[in-house]
Amino acid sequence: MKVAGNPAAPAVLKALTILESFDAEHPAQSLSDLSRRLGIAKASAFRNLNALEKRGYVTKSQRDGTYSLGVRILELARRFLDQNHLLSIGSSHLAELSRTTGETSHLAVLDGFEVVYVDVSQGSQLIRAVVSRGDRLSAHCVASGKAILAHSPREKVMEFLARGLKSLTPRTISSPDDFITDLELIRERGYATNIGEWSDDVSAIACPVFSHQGNVVGAIGIAGPRLRLGSKTLGYLATAIQSQAKRLSADLGGIVPPLQEAAILKAQIPKRSRKVSGA
Repeated sequence: MKVAGNPAAPAVLKALTILESFDAEHPAQSLSDLSRRLGIAKASAFRNLNALEKRGYVTKSQRDGTYSLGVRILELARRFLDQNHLLSIGSSHLAELSRTTGETSHLAVLDGFEVVYVDVSQGSQLIRAVVSRGDRLSAHCVASGKAILAHSPREKVMEFLARGLKSLTPRTISSPDDFITDLELIRERGYATNIGEWSDDVSAIACPVFSHQGNVVGAIGIAGPRLRLGSKTLGYLATAIQSQAKRLSADLGGIVPPLQEAAILKAQIPKRSRKVSGA
């Protein structure tokens, strides 16, 4: 059966656009607001909302007529969690990482040119980095994204360079040559850092997680205020994060590449006997 040219495809995409429009800033939306925000005709938006409501993906308030996400979304999310070993296994590793470092820990995967934070564990520090499940950030300027890209196929890295490295702060690496050099450093030392590259006030450190085939499938790391997490502090925390990443990879049946294994062993050398390199 031919799929190309199927007239149902635009309708499906429109329905998905409507679902994705419900976020932290817009948890409930009226038909008029949704139509105006998305540029979708009221009649079309109403048809899609009506279909989504019948299937339980959105619910309509009897009080004011606004729409919000329905419980069926939670059912799909639960199925995804049940099927995704990285998420189901990673949560305990995140909790342990937050406990040992006191910082907000996160588990991230690469989706296109962005990093998606699929799980988060809050730390004990009163002042913390605000990271939420489902947040998306440009991969080239965050530690998790760089940790994954450093172990991704060359073609993937070239795609990033071809579209340009947008500067979000003065510290963002926007030069292709400098970015490749940074990825080489990440592979050598076994972890990636972000010190004010995405936001002036935020620092982070992350390590890659590998599958049973030795392919990078995500990254685990921590984030916090830059005033507390400078390059030296991040270097000291690297051992704990590399160790947690190695255990998570092992639980996934993962094979840690020799270069990454060597970097982990190097990180376990007492800090006083070697210098800690910064970002």
